[in-house]
Amino acid sequence: MEDRAKRYFPEGFGDKERAIFEAGIALASIYHQFLGTPIARRPELLRDLERAIEGSMKLQPYREDVKVRILDEEVKGEKRDEYDYELLKGRHLDVSVVVKYGRFRVWGRMRYVKELDYTLMYIERIESTKD
Repeated sequence: MEDRAKRYFPEGFGDKERAIFEAGIALASIYHQFLGTPIARRPELLRDLERAIEGSMKLQPYREDVKVRILDEEVKGEKRDEYDYELLKGRHLDVSVVVKYGRFRVWGRMRYVKELDYTLMYIERIESTKD
């Protein structure tokens, strides 16, 4: 399938760079679209939200796989009163995306890194494919 958007990228911007770019877009989309979603330490609610995020992100171009895990242990416990709830934060998320563009497959990751005290997005692996 022809990539109609290819002309918007600079000359020399190859398949590997585009695969990395697409992985970054997927991770940033999850971070910026879903942070602030009301959550609670209810496993069924968290699993449903994980599946919803995965499903919506898999609709984006070049996504082969998306795995989202909301870390239950990072979500506070029971509500103290009817007005109490928590918002989804970066530290709650452990996300993996697999993107294939042209001859390259890229594994991107987003997770809270305790020693950095930061939710980091990074590339775990890059693989050249045969096609």
